[in-house]
Amino acid sequence: MQIFEYLHLLRTFERRHFPFVCTLEDLDMLNLIGLHQERGLSLTLKQMLSFDIGSVATLERRLARLKKLGIVIQTRSDVDKRNVELKLSPKINRIFQRYSALIASNHYTYGSEQTPE
Repeated sequence: MQIFEYLHLLRTFERRHFPFVCTLEDLDMLNLIGLHQERGLSLTLKQMLSFDIGSVATLERRLARLKKLGIVIQTRSDVDKRNVELKLSPKINRIFQRYSALIASNHYTYGSEQTPE
C-alpha cells in the first residue's frame, strides 16, 4: 500500500467515525483525555489548560460542545468532590480502539521503513 493510499484510508475512517471533530483543538482535547484515561489518571479542566491547546474560552466552549454531544463525560472526583474529571464515553473509546487497530494493521508497512537522508 502506498503512503497516500494509507492516509486516504485513515482520513476516510476519521470522516466516517469522528464527524464531531471540527478543529485541531477538538482532536488535541480528545487525545489528551484519552491518554490520561488510558494511563488510569484523572484529568481536570485546569490540568488540560496547562497543555496550551488553546485559550481558556476556546477550550471551555469546545468542551461544552463535546459534553453536549456525549463524547466527553464529566464526573466528580472520588478523592475531592470539588474537582470534575473528564473521560471519553465508552462508545468513543471503542471507536478509538478500532482506529488504533487500523493504524496497527499497517504499522509494519510504514513503521519499519527507514527514511532516506
